[in-house]
Amino acid sequence: MLAMALVLPASTTVLTPATSANLGPGFDSLGLALQLYNRFEVTESGEDPHLPRIEVRGNLGASLSTGPDNLFFRAFVLLFKQQQVDPPAVRIRMTINVPPGCGLGSSATAVVGGLVAANDLLRLRNKAVTREVLLALAVEAEAGKHPDNVAPALLGGLVATTSVDGKIHAVKTPFPDALKAVIFTPSFPMDTVAGRKLLPSSYPKADVTFNTGRVALLLTALQTGRYELIGEAMQDRLHQPYRQALFPAMPDIIDAAIAAGAHGASLSGGGSSLIALTSSHFHEVLRAMQDTARDFGIKGTGRILRADQQGARVINAPRSRVRKEAIARYEDHYYWSPARPGKEISL
Repeated sequence: MLAMALVLPASTTVLTPATSANLGPGFDSLGLALQLYNRFEVTESGEDPHLPRIEVRGNLGASLSTGPDNLFFRAFVLLFKQQQVDPPAVRIRMTINVPPGCGLGSSATAVVGGLVAANDLLRLRNKAVTREVLLALAVEAEAGKHPDNVAPALLGGLVATTSVDGKIHAVKTPFPDALKAVIFTPSFPMDTVAGRKLLPSSYPKADVTFNTGRVALLLTALQTGRYELIGEAMQDRLHQPYRQALFPAMPDIIDAAIAAGAHGASLSGGGSSLIALTSSHFHEVLRAMQDTARDFGIKGTGRILRADQQGARVINAPRSRVRKEAIARYEDHYYWSPARPGKEISL
């Protein structure tokens, strides 16, 4: 008989990246993961499974719920119910770095983070699911049921999505390392629901053709390194002209970014953040965006970010939070070595 150790972590920690949807013409279908993260730590506790203890760190998370209606917790419980497993009582600590309501996929980080955390704990019960299942549940849990933020948050990189017979298909492609995303986030949020109400129920054929051509051009430019085409490729006629009513300074700030050296720029998701793609002059582009916004009386914050190529990931718990149970299974393979603090593991 050979004594072996089965490692059962009592906690899991998940990093989920911010995302920028649409990138101009890819309305509700394109999304890019960015190296800005919300961190979610989940620890099993012996308390009520319906009443989580939630701690939110960071001023950006001050408005988030700490009750059972918290979006992360709802997504966490959703996967347990899907797998017909009673959810454990948990303590949750959230470190919020992605500003909510600003077009950077804050809600997607919560949905994807909750599902990935739940999946990590379900793995111990041999109930883990595939990323395909996680993506379907993420779309179900996301407000509006759009995949353009949750897909890159889960998969990383640049992701194109569509629905075929009710099933979400997501194709990930690496984003060029030469490009960085310059993000300007105004001090005001933009209501996604209000923005969508401004959109027409139908579009002229010329506008639809315009956008489909720009999506094709954008993907080709990114994959072939033809960055001089990005400016034209990020043009849009389906949503930005209508959302401009909520953000009149948007086209001027976009123009300023391009004049300062950006290859192209657009509204990030439903706003209010703007994203500029550039391979140089990063700080000059950001400064131009901030200065132009200031001319309109708009304050805001800026970030220069690389694309995140990995998506949501689990970070091993510290050794002090790992429970070990001895099992005696001769020549069995139920053995996992203790995790090192901070080491990333695949989902």
